[in-house]
Amino acid sequence: MRVAIISTPFIRVPPSGYGGTELFCYELAEGLSARGHEVTLFATGDSSVACRRRSLYASPCWPPTPEDEVNHVAWAVSEIAREDRFDLVHLNSPIAVPFTRFLRVPAVHTLHHASCVESSRIYAQHPEVAYVAISERQRSLEIALPRSCVIHHGVAPARYPTSLSDEGYLAHLGRYAEEKGTHLALDIARAAGMQLRLAGRAHPKDHLYYLREVAPRLRESGASELGEMDHERKVALLRGARALLCPLQWEEPFGLIAIEAMLCGTPVLGFRRGSFPEIVDEGITGFLAAPGDAARLAALAAGLARFDRAACARRARERFSSAVMVGRYEALYRAVSGPRRAQGSRAA
Repeated sequence: MRVAIISTPFIRVPPSGYGGTELFCYELAEGLSARGHEVTLFATGDSSVACRRRSLYASPCWPPTPEDEVNHVAWAVSEIAREDRFDLVHLNSPIAVPFTRFLRVPAVHTLHHASCVESSRIYAQHPEVAYVAISERQRSLEIALPRSCVIHHGVAPARYPTSLSDEGYLAHLGRYAEEKGTHLALDIARAAGMQLRLAGRAHPKDHLYYLREVAPRLRESGASELGEMDHERKVALLRGARALLCPLQWEEPFGLIAIEAMLCGTPVLGFRRGSFPEIVDEGITGFLAAPGDAARLAALAAGLARFDRAACARRARERFSSAVMVGRYEALYRAVSGPRRAQGSRAA
């Protein structure tokens, strides 16, 4: 099939550090290309992918603004319509959905964020789009969509070598934010008597939270703050960690960092909310506690010295490889494209 994927104008593909949507676009584009599909990725000019790439912006537009996103999406859709060569368009932003009225091909939209009234209103007006939730919990919190399914994220296991031993520290990676529970990760590590290594950054909207809740705890706890990491450093940190702390304070739609840790053999510790009851196989890839029970997570962290990291990595490879994810998107593409376009594409 000939597939157009519209990423964001905010972060390169693959991301150099933070960037869940952009990592998804990378894994999907690479996986589809490897299976013989003709993929065009609309992303920033510094993106590096095996498939064809088109860009409006030479470099990422940061911090994100709706104006830059609308400009990027409008340009991408106009180019897709002008070329008139695609069998299907894959969207990754609610802003892109209304532009499908200018396209003559089916559209798939992956929901990357928590439900909000404004986005739901757009979805309701475009029932012809095929919507993909990234967890059952995310779909349950969204309005009823006539064409929807759930496909969990996946990444290439080869990029996450299994580590059968750890260095005894705990890790917390990603955006420093209240909903991510960064302050609780510091509290949990301190209660467990274990070192915490933090890797990430606070976005502009989370800066005040960082100053009030994270910075004082960092000074008091002796935790290491390592900054935002590229892929190689991130994987090294995950491979050496005894556990990844994800004490989420919101209904996380998925959590890519969790499956990245599992693939390395590192268990995930978090609360029983959001997508985590779906993606964490308790006792195999991690452990969950009741929401807010930080003391339980501290006790779990302190008792992981004999955890079976090999079994964790095996289960993660069974469930969250990019091959599994891409196969499910292939099936969806064929279903929404219909027999005429599926038969006329270069890859069936």
